[in-house]
Amino acid sequence: MHEYSSFALNIWHHSLFTVGEASITVGSLILAFLLLLLAPGLSRKLSRAIDQRLITKFVSNEAAQNTYRAFSFYASLALCVALALSLAGIPLTVFTVVGGALAIGVGFGSQNIVNNFISGIILLVEQPVKPGDIVELDNITGTILTIGTRSTKIRNLDNKVFIVPNSFFLEKSVLNWTFSTSINRTSVVFGVAYGSDVKLVENVCMDILLNTEEVLQDPLPQVVFDDFAESTLTFKLNFWCNISDHTLALVRSKIRFEVDRRFKEHGLVMAFPQRDLNFAQKTPFEVRVLS
Repeated sequence: MHEYSSFALNIWHHSLFTVGEASITVGSLILAFLLLLLAPGLSRKLSRAIDQRLITKFVSNEAAQNTYRAFSFYASLALCVALALSLAGIPLTVFTVVGGALAIGVGFGSQNIVNNFISGIILLVEQPVKPGDIVELDNITGTILTIGTRSTKIRNLDNKVFIVPNSFFLEKSVLNWTFSTSINRTSVVFGVAYGSDVKLVENVCMDILLNTEEVLQDPLPQVVFDDFAESTLTFKLNFWCNISDHTLALVRSKIRFEVDRRFKEHGLVMAFPQRDLNFAQKTPFEVRVLS
């Protein structure tokens, strides 16, 4: 038994390599590995305590709270990792030895991971987008749920959740509907037939806008006589809505329904394409009526 324990101790204290004046043994590596396994759980508990005692109490903005929570977790994780290495007897200078190998690994297979991680840090610091914002990118329009270390989750109007790499927000154009305010302008465009009473059209449309609950009255909505088009007198209804409370597409649809109903009541006709044909005929047409 003594021989086995002596053999185990020899393996435990067997030196693998030396960093500066510190000797890295098999035992120190095993202990560091076990402590590193506990580091994520400890860092979560520590960041949760920071959140409850500091962030929630002293930071009122929800987006800022999420940013501080993320940084507190990363800081806690770094602290736990440093503590684990210290308890295992592994100096932090060991990273200077393996730094070259990590750089090679990043160069061959981890560029996207590092790129998205750094992009996530930039998004949390600069906050061009933040949780709760309504954004539009490529063919996705929805609300940002979370900004993680690698990706951002967006829920669209169909309740589908899209996972978008963080680097996308820094490399491409993104429309943030609620960046500075949730009040946005939208429009409804239609045309009435030539010969229509345009002042009646204006009065009816303005009455609709002023009596639609979702339409804000400050700024005041506008009825714009937009153009003399080929087959139509074109009008544009400009109005403002709070995009956080209402879906613009549904508000526009509601106004179109009301415009159609009110126009029928007042005998106003929506325009449709028409063509007048003129025949250059020198002699009269022969017309026959078949009984």
